[in-house]
Amino acid sequence: MKEWLSLYNCVTATSIMKKLSIIFLFVLLFVGCGKPPEACMELSSNNVVAGAAIEFTSCSKRALSFEWFIAGPEGAPENEIGWSNPEFSHAFTVPGAYTVTLNAYHDFSFMGDVSTIQENFTVN
Repeated sequence: MKEWLSLYNCVTATSIMKKLSIIFLFVLLFVGCGKPPEACMELSSNNVVAGAAIEFTSCSKRALSFEWFIAGPEGAPENEIGWSNPEFSHAFTVPGAYTVTLNAYHDFSFMGDVSTIQENFTVN
């Protein structure tokens, strides 16, 4: 009987250690070892005609929430709009030079470390 209890305790301890190791690895990968986010964006085009849409995609690392802002020519409606999805598409009606800014946050609800990137594009 003592041999069975000893074997049971060994097997139980081993499976607990395996489960704890898996949980630790998952947390380590999910949190990213405490590294800050790294903002990255992709645009479907840097030069479009008025009325055409551009697709904006975040390729950011270790980011859970996103803030997009677009600054364009005076009177462009995009100057007053912000987006919070990791990707979106938008058609521009006012020709001119635009700058898109992406803030990538480490945590949800725009909290934690933030990394920012900007890119320019033109609407003709």
